[in-house]
Amino acid sequence: MQKRSALLKTISSSSLIGIILLIVSINAAAQDSIKTKTEFKPSGKIWGYAFGDYAYKLHADAEKRGNVQYSKLPQDYNSFNFRRIYLGYDYQFSPNVSSQFLLAHESTFEANTNNPDVLTDNNRAVYVKAMNIRFKNVIPRATIIAGQQATPTFSTLSEGIWGYRSIEKTIADMRGISSSTDLGIAISGKIGKNENIGYDLMVGNNNGARVENNNFKKLYTSLYAYFLDKKLVIQGNYEVGRAALSPIQKNISTIKVFAAYKSSATTVGVEAFRQVQTNNSTYLTGIDTAFSDVKPSGISFFLTQQLTKDKLNFFARFDMYNPDSKFNSDNKYLGSYNSNKESFATIGLDFIPYKNVHIMPNLWYDQFHSKMPDATGKLKNDYDLEGRITLYFLFNK
Repeated sequence: MQKRSALLKTISSSSLIGIILLIVSINAAAQDSIKTKTEFKPSGKIWGYAFGDYAYKLHADAEKRGNVQYSKLPQDYNSFNFRRIYLGYDYQFSPNVSSQFLLAHESTFEANTNNPDVLTDNNRAVYVKAMNIRFKNVIPRATIIAGQQATPTFSTLSEGIWGYRSIEKTIADMRGISSSTDLGIAISGKIGKNENIGYDLMVGNNNGARVENNNFKKLYTSLYAYFLDKKLVIQGNYEVGRAALSPIQKNISTIKVFAAYKSSATTVGVEAFRQVQTNNSTYLTGIDTAFSDVKPSGISFFLTQQLTKDKLNFFARFDMYNPDSKFNSDNKYLGSYNSNKESFATIGLDFIPYKNVHIMPNLWYDQFHSKMPDATGKLKNDYDLEGRITLYFLFNK
């Protein structure tokens, strides 16, 4: 009986989604039929970009801590590497219906062949990061998106305003707080004639670009507003999803805020988050094992400044990250529990010799500070430091 009930629920959910998409497509077609065939011709374009570096490890953390780009590499390690390669195709079916397809290679951990960035023969792996269809104006001033798509956590606003994903991910992305892509259905829209208020609502698998492997879903929400002739933007995000039901229930919820002021030459911004991962760590209590919540938090400040119009820019950023603000030094944590606070910084110049070509000398710094009360020396404080020349180029974008 339970199996039959679950089956009926699955069929009902699938039928409901199918009916919604059918109504959306009919409404979009009805709106497009208002325009004559001579006014619009379906078309598409290929586009892409890539960024990579020559990087040299100037100093290495003696304890080999961290799980970001250059963690655990020895001092003096150096390499040429592409950190991202994108190849996309956008197609416009009609004035209100479009599609997006994106293949991506992304290098997450330098010199680590035991990760999904490379194939078994150590060649670069490529995966589908986006494959979606978009229906505009079914809801006034809104777009309905179905398929693999960018999540509203940071990809749709804060990352673009920071403007230097080619240098480093935003803090929430860098620290693995949420995925930049997910498979699901979303509504993205604006409110009011001047469109100074915007919103995003998405339900996804909560499995990134990977195939689904459970029944859990994640809710993404975003609300943002522009002020001062759209120079100032303030955004709030809330996300919630289930991670497990057994052997104990685990849920993850995230609150994130972002604010930035952007003029013609200067951009300053701040981004902060706090996450609650229920029952996500274990520790010993005598001979028994207990579960504890994990509460990561972080804040990021950035500045970009145009020095010479269309030719030279300056950028700088500073982050503070705490993997668990609920850390208790008396607990004997099990597994890969992270007991180190981290401070990240980057600074550099952006030379633009040609349109869509960027050459950026920069420094990349990640400091570790142990929260253990008996930590001393390099265990207490140490850091990774990279010197880099970053190349970033785009085509048809």
